[in-house]
Amino acid sequence: MARRWVVISLLLLLTVGYVVGGSGMWDRVSNDFMKEDKPYRPGDFRIRDGQVLSMKLTNPEITFKPREERSDPNRAEPSEPWMMDVGEFANRRSVRILGGNLEGEISRHFKEPAQRTDWWLAPDWSTLYLATGWSDRTMEIPSGRRYLPEITQLFKSTDQGQEWEKLRWPEDQNITFLRFLDPQRGYLIGWGPRVWRTRDGGEHWDELPVPEDSRNPENPRQQFDLVALGQDNVMRMAFYDHAADVSRIYALSWGEDIPQQAFTIPGHVVMDIAANTESNVYVLATRGAPYFSLPSEERDAPRPSVVWRWNDDSLDKLHEFPPELKGYALYLTPSGGLLFDGVNESTLLGNDVVAVSYDGGGSWKIQNEGRSAQGGYYDVQTGTRWRVTGYSLYQREIP
Repeated sequence: MARRWVVISLLLLLTVGYVVGGSGMWDRVSNDFMKEDKPYRPGDFRIRDGQVLSMKLTNPEITFKPREERSDPNRAEPSEPWMMDVGEFANRRSVRILGGNLEGEISRHFKEPAQRTDWWLAPDWSTLYLATGWSDRTMEIPSGRRYLPEITQLFKSTDQGQEWEKLRWPEDQNITFLRFLDPQRGYLIGWGPRVWRTRDGGEHWDELPVPEDSRNPENPRQQFDLVALGQDNVMRMAFYDHAADVSRIYALSWGEDIPQQAFTIPGHVVMDIAANTESNVYVLATRGAPYFSLPSEERDAPRPSVVWRWNDDSLDKLHEFPPELKGYALYLTPSGGLLFDGVNESTLLGNDVVAVSYDGGGSWKIQNEGRSAQGGYYDVQTGTRWRVTGYSLYQREIP
């Protein structure tokens, strides 16, 4: 039965046009991209006219004693005791902002203790916002609470990350997502869930109401499944309603104070939303209830990724991908195409996969981009896709 399923899946891939990634797919740009910053990770980087900015959430670097100083010469031994302590190790995690150019040095501009973080970078790179969260993992959870207290901070830079201003923000109010229209106007979204809005570049914040159904009285750290800001300047929030077995998508236009339910998708969890300037909304969703809410015996059932379209009138199912292709992002390309970004989980190590449609989601061309990368992103302004594998930086165009 398993073999039959694999054969069927392969046939489905062939029907939509499977293209194996080859040497001609990618152009190598650098052989030592961000190699000097240890421990190595490219981070959540952006590239513009040869310049690089990266937000890197990183673990502390582990070093080891020379052989002659070890208690057992045949076993590696960390240099300092804290390196063996899980809580102390977590406490030393940090976020770094790095910048420079592809032809020269990329250096560290900023570092702050953090175990979670999100950032927003203006399209012209004029402004950066950065939110951090940190808790003391060596503490005991206080009596009567489910979680350790977390300290939240909010920072802003107006010179490409060289200098930073710490904005006023209550440290006990979590920030999970930053969504900005421009350097002056934007939203913060945190646990609860809660939503705040600024009109003056972060000087003042107003809290906005959220849908009651999105809250869970038993979980103060409840979050939206997805928060997306479209090209139409509408913020959309999605959450799964277990009682009704639907995902509810709410919309909040700039200037409005109360989000309104726009549509629902039965039996699916929303992974991403992309909307153009005409408010045509495209949704990437996974069939079924949220994974960790399922009984263990149901978690191995096929969970195909599906692309939907909402046009203010009707919800249309555009395409369902084979179950082994797990989608996690959906983009609008500069020429108006749709780009599905995901992983082929049928391979041992997982291959990165994209699928592109230029006819509104009717037909898709699937492309295997190779073994899963260490980092990368798709630039919706230029149509350039970036990828890092083994210190090497590659690019390709998806217009």
